[in-house]
Amino acid sequence: MNAPLRNTDHIAHGSPEMLRESAAECLSMVNFYTGMAVDYAAATDDVGLNYATRQAVAAMRQAIGILGVLRATQEARR
Repeated sequence: MNAPLRNTDHIAHGSPEMLRESAAECLSMVNFYTGMAVDYAAATDDVGLNYATRQAVAAMRQAIGILGVLRATQEARR
């Protein structure tokens, strides 16, 4: 089960904290879609399997991009 999303209204946009929250949200989506992909595979639903797998990959790519921005932000602050 995924953790509920936190209230992030108090976190500044572009801050390391917000970037971590955004990456965590993307990774929660990866978790969701990979679970769905496993279920589709068990049900021999190839269309659902393909869709869920592609969505998981897209969410993972987004998380990786956000982590790259986080790393660049931290290096700029040094």
